[in-house]
Amino acid sequence: MKISEAVMIALLPAAAAGQTKPTTPQAPKVIICLEYGSDLSVTSRAQMIASEMFAKIGVATEWHGDHSCPARRDIVIRLRGDTPFDYRPGALAEAYPYEGAHIRVFYDRVQQSVHPRVVPYLLAHVLVHEITHLLEGVNRHSESGVMKAVWTEQDHIAMVSKPLPFAPEDVRLIHAGIERRFASRTAVASAPLATSAR
Repeated sequence: MKISEAVMIALLPAAAAGQTKPTTPQAPKVIICLEYGSDLSVTSRAQMIASEMFAKIGVATEWHGDHSCPARRDIVIRLRGDTPFDYRPGALAEAYPYEGAHIRVFYDRVQQSVHPRVVPYLLAHVLVHEITHLLEGVNRHSESGVMKAVWTEQDHIAMVSKPLPFAPEDVRLIHAGIERRFASRTAVASAPLATSAR
């Protein structure tokens, strides 16, 4: 076992003890449909960590499995376990920020990147990173934190003890993006029904 893996495993109990600030009743809620796949315990843990990360910046998330997804959804995430070797080498996932709704996670690569007990933490950060791309609606990265373009081994160690933070600019862009989504949804919902000409 590598020293870094031993350090990460030692930090797991400390990570579970972390407290998060709950979202306010007015916090916008993002509805996410996640294809759980066969690793339900890992994906459920990752989903919980991701929810806590968003809650800290005042964004509420509502998660559903792919078979219980409501008609009104914001984001759909598919976990892929058979990523071709030559498809976007090094990438752990892909999002379509200008399309705004779909994410593919290369789950086999996530599993191969770190020690098995660290996979839920890395998966949570991958989910948050890609969801943030969609909420911001732009393809950008930050110098550090969860929206960093490439995480190092040190970042992997850090995310186990405490989730990587959002840069202030990302927090601003996330909330602006959510406001745009909810404004357009409200406009569609309140539009009068079309009537036939007489």
